[in-house]
Parts: sequence; C-alpha cells; structure tokens
Amino acid sequence: MEASTASAKAMLYRNGEGVVDILPINYSADAGDTVTFDADKIMEETMLAGKRLLAQNGIHHVDMVAACSIWSHSLVLLDKDKRPVSRLSTWADTAASATTDKYRKDSELFASLYRRTGCPIHTTYTFWKYMHEKETGNAARVSYIASMPEYLYLKLTGEFAVSRSTASAGGFLNLHTLEWDEEALRLAGIDEGMLPTLVGSEYTSPLSEGAASMLGIKEGTPVLITGADGCMNQVAVGGFGDNIMSISVGTSAAIRISTEKPVLADSPSTWCYVGVEDMWIAGCATAGAGNTVDWMGKKILGAHGGISLKQLDQGAVKSLKKGDAPIFLPFLAGERCPGWDDTKSAMMFDIKINHDSYDLYYSTLEGVLFNLKQCYEITLPIVGQAPKLISISGGIEQSPFWLQMAASIFELPVYADRLSHASLLGTAYMALKAAGEIATVKEIKPQLKRSWQPDGSSREFFARRFDKYLKYYHQYSI
Repeated sequence: MEASTASAKAMLYRNGEGVVDILPINYSADAGDTVTFDADKIMEETMLAGKRLLAQNGIHHVDMVAACSIWSHSLVLLDKDKRPVSRLSTWADTAASATTDKYRKDSELFASLYRRTGCPIHTTYTFWKYMHEKETGNAARVSYIASMPEYLYLKLTGEFAVSRSTASAGGFLNLHTLEWDEEALRLAGIDEGMLPTLVGSEYTSPLSEGAASMLGIKEGTPVLITGADGCMNQVAVGGFGDNIMSISVGTSAAIRISTEKPVLADSPSTWCYVGVEDMWIAGCATAGAGNTVDWMGKKILGAHGGISLKQLDQGAVKSLKKGDAPIFLPFLAGERCPGWDDTKSAMMFDIKINHDSYDLYYSTLEGVLFNLKQCYEITLPIVGQAPKLISISGGIEQSPFWLQMAASIFELPVYADRLSHASLLGTAYMALKAAGEIATVKEIKPQLKRSWQPDGSSREFFARRFDKYLKYYHQYSI
C-alpha cells in the first residue's frame, strides 16, 4: 500500500508471477487538499484501497503487508497517546517559509546542518515544519513528532518506528552516524524520545487487530517498515545495482542516483539520503512538475473544457518546430532544488503577440525539464560519473513528446517501463528481500521496454534555450 501526496494506492504482488493487480484511489475532499490532510482520514483511505483490492481479487490471506509513503517530507504532531493534534502538513505546505527564511540567512548554520543531515533548510522537511510550529506557539501539547510514513506504520502496527532511509529525508538524522543528530535535536529543543524508533529497511512488526479488521486479513501478519517512495522507485528500476539515474515526474519531480557513500555539494543545493543495503541516494527534487502542467493545461488553457491535454501535446509539437516559445521558470509552488527558496514564484519571459496556447503549454513542459536539467548538472560532478541511461516514471509517461524532449535535453537514453506505480513495485521487492525470497535488491534489473534516444539535431536548439533559462533564473534569484 502507498500513501502518496494525492492518492492512496494498493498493489497485489505474487512471487513468481509479479504484479497481480493495482488499485489507485484519489483521496476524498474530506481528507485534504494536497497541502494539508486529516492524518487519520488518509490512513483510513489508504487501508480502504488495500481492502478493496484484496476483496476484488478474493484474497483473504497475505504473507506480508508492505507499505510506502512520501519521504519524511511532512509533519503531524501527536499527543501523549500518539493521536494527532495537528493536520498533516505535506511537502507542498510552505507555511513555514518565514521561519526557514530567517534561519537560512545564517550561512554557517545552513552549511553545518546540510553537511551533517544531507538536508538543506527548507519547508519541505519535517524538522523545519516542526521548528515553525514551535516558534509560532503551536507545539505546546506535542509529545511526539511524526511524518506521514511513520504515522502510517503506527496505524498498521501500533508501533512508532521509522527506517533510517525514510528518516534521512526529514532533517533530524545524522547522515554519517545514522542516528538522530544531536545538534539538530538541540536546535529544535527536543529529545530523541519524541521521535520514532530508528530501524532497518527490512524490519517487520505484526499487523494490529484494528488494522487487520480494516484490511480483512489476519491479525499478526508481518508488516514491513514503511519505505520512502523515492527510495522504493530507485529499487524498482534497478538503480541500486547499475549506473542508472531515475527520474519520477508526479505532482513534483525528483532525480536520483545511487552512491556507495554520502555525497554532498559544496553548498546546500542537492540532497543526500540513506538508501538500502548500505547505499545512499544523491539527487535533487523540484516542486513544479505535474502540478505545474495541470495548472497550465487546466486552469489557464481550459483543458477538459473544450480542449484536451492530448490536443495540447499535439500543439506543443508544432510549437517546438516554430522554435520561439517563451521561457518558463516553473516555481508555482516555490523552489526546492537547487535554490531552496520557498518564496520564489513562477515567471514567463519573452512572450510575444504571436504566441498561442500551444506555445505556453510547450514552455511549461520545457521549463519543468530545464529545472531538472539544472539540478542534474549540479549533481553530476558530486557523484563523479554520468549515468548510462535514465529510467523515467510517473505522469510524464503519458506523453511520448515530453519523453523525447527529456532524452534530447539530458542527452541520455530515456527508458519508460510504464511503471506508473514504481514505488509500489519497489516496496514489493523489499518485501521479497525481507522474506528471504531474494538475496539483494542489487540483482533487480531494469525492464527497458520503451526507449527514446537523444535527437542530435536539436542539441544546439535546447542548449541555447537552456542558457536563456539559466540567465533568467540567476537574474531573478538575487
């Protein structure tokens, strides 16, 4: 099961057979709006997805329940009985920007925290969401600090625990000792008793009576510790066993490359989290991806109100051939990598009277990829070698045109395996590893079904436009 940013998902996986069935369900309006959620409501809806999937397949017994969720890019405050005293704030909630802006001005603190935790100062992280709640007087009744993954595990098992991999993306974990960072705890004014117990990525605990009743399966069924979606995605594409860069393009987007040790940039621009099997993941994340495309396509250009996203895609092909579309900085939800500026806004440049809706749509697709390319060029020197290919997943797979653009802009082969739910598949692989069915996730190979090769004839065109993108980015990042 997966509790993602916008929906609950469930997958039924059978060893030797593979994926049997998948059921995604968008969260109800009662649950929340992507920015904040009723924590109990989305946990109930996630388990409901699991129950419905099992029921429609006539399954009453499973060998293991495995769950994943977003990285520790969220916050829910709990009382002494581990019940929520706040709504669950997701990565998309930038309410803490006033607090992060203040602390980010302390360059020594900014660099020190980044070197120890791998997490820059940003509203994305659990640590900074908590700091904001504390400084605004909203943490008085708080006994425990959680993010979405550990709260899901708590609801499934009654145990307050988190894997080091998942915790490494919250800002409280020391990337080098793999324990809670003492200086971070001091700065937050808390002790480690307020945080979940740290465990390994193959840790299991029995399914609680209440959760078993909700799922319709046996109490005591082993439950694998909740994994982080980005890490599980890297598992699914074979990224821990080969030199593969994965890119997931959902509501937001991320680039990930596996490393054998923690690697950090000279200044806080990238991130580095714990992976699995004594490996790490270096990369970047952007706040504007599918959400930005949806905004342009639906809210601005009126898709589904007379024009379809497919038609916009077809029109974008013509816009590329014209070659003079506006330049778009896709920061509608603020900036994560590389500038970590939660207050940044989106901008569009070089707009002319002859531009139409297709040009604007093309600019949005390109702008998302340029932000990712900007991040890639910062990440590459840190990891030391270029990947041999990109495995890409998410909503971008619905657009062959966008995938071809990605191959040409990154100048790398792009493979899309229709793994729209790659994080769930990676979670299933981790369950097989925890059950002793596979020796190592490093044996997992990419499927490499559909590929797009770089178009050499467009290399100079994209290079010129990317230079323009960077010019405008730096000009308006002062």
